[in-house]
Amino acid sequence: MKTLIFGAGASIPFFNPTLDTAYLTEKVCSQAEWERMRDLYIQHHGKNQQMLDAGIIIQVINDIKRIQPEVNFEQIAEVIDKISSWGFDRIPCHNMLNMLVFIFNLGFQPRYSSPFGIEWQDVPFLLRQIIAETILDLKNNHKSADYQKLIEQQREFVRAICDRDEDVNVISLNYDECILESLEGLGFEKGFRPTDYNYLMQMDIHSFLQAQKVVYFPHGHIRFMFTDNDNVTYYTDSNMANQERWENIDGSMLGSTATVTPGKFAYNYNTFLSTGQTKDEGFNHLPYAVYYQRMAVDLYKSDTVFIIGYSFGDDHINRLLRSFIKMDRQNRVIIVGFNPYQIDLTDTSENSNSTIHKIHYYLGTDWQLTYTEGMGLMANNPHEIDKINTRGYGQLFPQVYFYRLGYEAFLDSFNSIPNLI
Repeated sequence: MKTLIFGAGASIPFFNPTLDTAYLTEKVCSQAEWERMRDLYIQHHGKNQQMLDAGIIIQVINDIKRIQPEVNFEQIAEVIDKISSWGFDRIPCHNMLNMLVFIFNLGFQPRYSSPFGIEWQDVPFLLRQIIAETILDLKNNHKSADYQKLIEQQREFVRAICDRDEDVNVISLNYDECILESLEGLGFEKGFRPTDYNYLMQMDIHSFLQAQKVVYFPHGHIRFMFTDNDNVTYYTDSNMANQERWENIDGSMLGSTATVTPGKFAYNYNTFLSTGQTKDEGFNHLPYAVYYQRMAVDLYKSDTVFIIGYSFGDDHINRLLRSFIKMDRQNRVIIVGFNPYQIDLTDTSENSNSTIHKIHYYLGTDWQLTYTEGMGLMANNPHEIDKINTRGYGQLFPQVYFYRLGYEAFLDSFNSIPNLI
């Protein structure tokens, strides 16, 4: 079995401007975007609904940036979610965050009047809508000049793997549709069926878990609308999904959009998209619970995992990858990323921010370094490191292979890389 994991870097070549963390952070920090969201919210949810002015949200975001100038959209989402969770429901016994705030206000810290009330309840949903509509705008208006060529190359890459193995699984951590477009015609199961006429296409657990080839989205997708039966409705048209999320936000009908679900520490706003730094709570809800179950089984059964454009920022993914490495010494991880610098393991072993250090740390591999009195610190595999530096691909650590020239270059050359597939 082969498993492919696509991270944010896999989407970079497909759009102009680039769909990356910096671009999404820019949008989440834009007052114009929040004003647009507020207007749409009032339009679909009624003028009498309590809703913040966009300026107040931006003030909070600016306060976050003052404390952490390099903050990204996921870190902002984490703070906004917790603020909104307290405002949504201040009953102490409903989650641990409310209990902590209640205890602090009993006298362990000065009692302050809370500025975060019920008007914050749907702010996390709107933040996720900013992300979704940013991606929709790129899809509808800003595809790269080589978009269709890249889609076809990505299809050929996946097809080449399918030609070698009947059991192939594609895990996309991205919200966009590039993977779905490339998989058309390759027979990948998404697992959605008309299981309930009130909710249209929802997760059919049996079909999904039994399929040989599946594609799934553990962090949500722009084709999803999270519904009030603790599941998502899947749409084949992402623009329609976006429209339905707005049309059904008022909660007045079966299948209405859910913007918040219960959580043990705080309320969980990771519904149709998962963001922030604590995504694990979302795995208590469908389809994400089944996704995580399938992911654990897929990695257990796989002998090779391709990791494309992933920055190792999610602990729930990293722990499964580490287990995959430790489970069988014959298992291989092939990482496709962009590293413009020459690799010298004797230097990168001490640089905790380097790509190489992250790979080592999160996969739990050995550095493969030897110290001798005459030569000092040396890599055990200098020929493989030289291949990465000169040709772009080689064995970085035991069981771990690295392509460093970026995903676009990889799609141009994967057929010529020896022993890749």
